[in-house]
Amino acid sequence: MVEHITNVALLTAVKQLNPEQQECIVLRFLQGFSVAETARAMGKNEGAIKALQYRAVRALARLLPDGFQP
Repeated sequence: MVEHITNVALLTAVKQLNPEQQECIVLRFLQGFSVAETARAMGKNEGAIKALQYRAVRALARLLPDGFQP
């Protein structure tokens, strides 16, 4: 039950990201792509993916409740 609530909270937060951030998070963490694979899939360079991922993770941290533990 706790795992389900955690997944719902994460998915709800991810849906609030912009489409590019959503794609990056899905590819990197749900699909398990490397930075290089994500860059190829999204048509960007690796540096851009690292920056996009950083911004997306920071945005998720702001969207999730304080003390959230996945």
